[in-house]
Amino acid sequence: MRQSLTTLAACLALGTFSGSASAQVAMAPPAPMPLAEAQAPTFAVGEQWEFSYTNALEPQKNERYTQTVVSVDGGQAALAVNGGKSASVLLDANGNLVKTASGSYEPSDGKLQFPLSVGKRWSMSYVYRTGTWTSQVDRTAKVVGVERVQTPAGDFDAFRIEQSTSWSGSSGNGGYGGTTETEWYSPAVGRVIRMDYEDQTPRRAPTTTHVELVRWQPAPH
Repeated sequence: MRQSLTTLAACLALGTFSGSASAQVAMAPPAPMPLAEAQAPTFAVGEQWEFSYTNALEPQKNERYTQTVVSVDGGQAALAVNGGKSASVLLDANGNLVKTASGSYEPSDGKLQFPLSVGKRWSMSYVYRTGTWTSQVDRTAKVVGVERVQTPAGDFDAFRIEQSTSWSGSSGNGGYGGTTETEWYSPAVGRVIRMDYEDQTPRRAPTTTHVELVRWQPAPH
């Protein structure tokens, strides 16, 4: 009896036992490997994302919008918004904003810096221009962990990035202010899939904004 049990255990370990007992031994699927590092995204023409935008202080600005890649040049992606024929958003090779319909970021808004890994920190400065207003912005960021994020578009593993900025402007809003931000970047999607953002200025209440991915369509093959 001892010998038969030993033989059975050996056969099961080697996967060579074909009797009914082996059918009752369920092999658990391997656990997915946690995110360790993410490289810069690769954009492709036709890729599309839909986001919801919610502003607690100004609900009249709440909306859902789509961004579609219409061209890729040197790693930069030009995006059309809400089905437009021409690009109104420009992303750099890291997926950072360079231009929107309302303003520009020189050289970019710097929210992402690749490769990403937990514990990575960075800082950068940029100039934001909108209309006649110009501001100098200093950003600091840190990747604090990896989380499973639920969105209407699905569940994704994402790097959680906590950031803050301080800015000084040529006029308006008291001339200075700052933000605190949390972004969740998904390597599978190639974009920030959730963002919580609070803008603080000396002359008005803090403005809290929430952005979330609601649909993602990869580029057609």
